Amino acid sequence: MKFLALRLDEHDSSVCYTDGINVKYYKPERHNQIKHYGYNNLYDWFHTTNYLDFNINELDAVAIIMDVFRHPYIKKEDPDKLYERIDIPFKPFTDMKCPVYRVDHHYAHSLSSWMLSNTKNHAVLDGWGDLWQSTSFFKNNKKIKTFTLKELESFGCFLGKMGLRFGLADSHEEDQAGKLMAFQSFGQIDKKLWGRIKNLSYEKNKDVFDFHKLEAVHESDMVGRFSLLNFLHTLHKYAEEKIPPFFKKYLPTDKEITYSGGVAHNVCVNSKLKQVYKNIIIPPHCADEGLTLGGVEFLRRLYEQPKKFSKNKFPFWQSDVAPSSKPTNKTLRFVAEQLALGKTVGWYQGHGEVGPRALGNRSILMSPEVTNGKHILNKKVKHREDYRPFAASILSHRTKDFFDWEGESEFMKFSVKFKDKVFKPISHVDGTSRIQTVPTKACYKDFWCLINEFEKLTGLPMLLNTSLNDNGKPIAGTPGDALNLFKNSELDILVVGNEVVKK
Repeated sequence: MKFLALRLDEHDSSVCYTDGINVKYYKPERHNQIKHYGYNNLYDWFHTTNYLDFNINELDAVAIIMDVFRHPYIKKEDPDKLYERIDIPFKPFTDMKCPVYRVDHHYAHSLSSWMLSNTKNHAVLDGWGDLWQSTSFFKNNKKIKTFTLKELESFGCFLGKMGLRFGLADSHEEDQAGKLMAFQSFGQIDKKLWGRIKNLSYEKNKDVFDFHKLEAVHESDMVGRFSLLNFLHTLHKYAEEKIPPFFKKYLPTDKEITYSGGVAHNVCVNSKLKQVYKNIIIPPHCADEGLTLGGVEFLRRLYEQPKKFSKNKFPFWQSDVAPSSKPTNKTLRFVAEQLALGKTVGWYQGHGEVGPRALGNRSILMSPEVTNGKHILNKKVKHREDYRPFAASILSHRTKDFFDWEGESEFMKFSVKFKDKVFKPISHVDGTSRIQTVPTKACYKDFWCLINEFEKLTGLPMLLNTSLNDNGKPIAGTPGDALNLFKNSELDILVVGNEVVKK
């Protein structure tokens, strides 16, 4: 059967189509280069029929993840249902011969990790979903517990509000939480504030993530006698410590669980959860861009179709422009030599990664031994805040030699400690690094071989890896995007397939 899923409204829209086996994924920001782009209507997505090569008359069903309050003219039986059939009274939906279903936001999140796990246990921590729900837990395909913003504050929303106090108004609101996650490490625990909140469970977080209540602790505004940075650090510590026991009340610790929603991008919280849930699965598309992947899985289950969706080449599922060639061994050796010399390299291969992290096909690379590498990249290439750290991509089998870490971290979802030597360009002020363990899977072959060549020259089985984009822009979706970045920054080398461009 042929299924289509649409994430519409607000931000990070995407479209996913499957013929029952092959899965095609499209995120418009990679084409229009507008970060976090969202379809703010119900028809602009129609152009994707060309990119994903499908005919609406041949579809068997459509799933839509939408903001129900934005569409009062669409009759909905019950906005609180996990799904329901709806009628949309205009084109292109009136031309369709198949049913259309509205799927609950958090339910779609819970289904979006099907290519990684078969578990029946799912957690969703979000900004908010349908009916202002901030948090949901699922078991056996049922929502067993949900909290609205009136009941439980969203940690992601709180960090967004903090972003305004730190003067991040020029940044996209979807990026502010991540920037503060890095910045909070520069603060210290405020003992008076910590004494006020340390015994409060996460269910009581409405008393914690409240500026006015917490200002009263110091009988002053936070910018006065009370350090705003220490305030941020203390509340981030609260989230790190309280979220894992909160999960334990609803999901078993001895089972595999999936975790998604925007808050699942927080590598500090994730690392604490990993200590409790050894088999936690966090997809690279954990935020709203992954909703359509959950949408097609919903339709597969609804229509009781066999599990035949291909997982081939995941996570490199972007329907963007792939180069016409692949790097040869000669090119791999040359790039490794240039990296060993301290050069910065733009790396554009295959199709792009699903999610916001560069996982080896849309990357800017550098040797982790360049002492001032972080400063060079932030100032001359990425043009972003100098305090923000960079990730490391390391060959999986060598991870234990450099990091205090057990298992995989294929999608850069955890923050880990160095074992002995600390490499400054890939380390944060708290002595951690966000790592990607690069497996030997076929889809990572070129990237794996490049790091392997670098190891032959330097003895280091890892590279600094950051996304192939400038600050405030999406990851490059075409070779032209990559070339524009190369021309407008101080990147030394750009490699597109087997083509090498040098300055």
